[in-house]
Amino acid sequence: MELSETRKYLKELEVNAGSTAVLIANRAMLRGVAVSADDRHRLTLYRGKRRIWFDGAQSNINKVLAQRCTRYKDVTARLLRNHGVNAPENAVFREDQVSCAWDWAARELPAVVKPPNGGKGDLVYVGVADFAEFDRAFSAVAESAGEVLVERFVAGEEHRVLLIYGKVAAAQRRVPAHIIGNGRTAINKLITKKNRKRKRSTNKIYEQSPIIIDDAVQRKIASQGMNLKSVPAKGKQVWLRANSNVSSGGEAHDATDELSSAEIAMAENVARAIPGLRVAGLDMLLPRDGSGSAPHVLEVNSSPLITGHHYPWAGPSRDVATTLVEAMFPDCKSASPEQSN
Repeated sequence: MELSETRKYLKELEVNAGSTAVLIANRAMLRGVAVSADDRHRLTLYRGKRRIWFDGAQSNINKVLAQRCTRYKDVTARLLRNHGVNAPENAVFREDQVSCAWDWAARELPAVVKPPNGGKGDLVYVGVADFAEFDRAFSAVAESAGEVLVERFVAGEEHRVLLIYGKVAAAQRRVPAHIIGNGRTAINKLITKKNRKRKRSTNKIYEQSPIIIDDAVQRKIASQGMNLKSVPAKGKQVWLRANSNVSSGGEAHDATDELSSAEIAMAENVARAIPGLRVAGLDMLLPRDGSGSAPHVLEVNSSPLITGHHYPWAGPSRDVATTLVEAMFPDCKSASPEQSN
């Protein structure tokens, strides 16, 4: 069954059908799992007495306790450390506690400043090393979130690792927003060109998340001795942001085959540290290219997006929707050989 046929079928059912729902429904129907809409127009899969619903990345796969624990980053970190999983130390402060927060952070700089539960990439400040920078970051997060999480900085390359029923299913390396010089074109025009490429991507998150030229981008460019009108040399990589969130212009490159056995073991230990956690996206910092010395788990997302693994910016596609359906319904029939990618 083609994905276009699945999308049409879900529309007839009045299911809120984003890319995740289409992929999961397609793989489910190929395996004899029934698909319907519930009274809230969520995709619902059922086989026998088992019922599982999806609303975008949200679902009822994980136990309620696991969802509650992963909602708070400081709670998650303590659970992980208590279970032998490397996780950076952190603390949460009220919006009127900037002095206390700085005293905590200043004992070991640089620091990371971000919201304690959720938050977009533009509210994550990495490598904060002085009070003026810390104060700006703290105020920005406090204004949006009310509370602020301050965390010890850990070196390494950021990865998103997908766990499905306790096993690593796929991994991606997160690359911050950047452009590559060609020796002829100014940075601002290279950003425009990169955004056109994002617009053409099969993955809607790239299409909907252009690189925005704001103060943060201009500061990052300036830190490399350039400005928007500069013409970088051919092959020169110019970083545009410190964080690697796809929503703020970053990219996700498949890295499933690059994980070491120790890194896989640490990732899979997360499922044992948080009871009832069956599906999760782990934000991990892994030692790569001389950066970092040991793997660390930064955050655990209990409602992970899977489309990025099907449609990476670079590298092979990983059919994690099939892995997920077969884990949810282990007695389902094998897929048709004509299954669509």
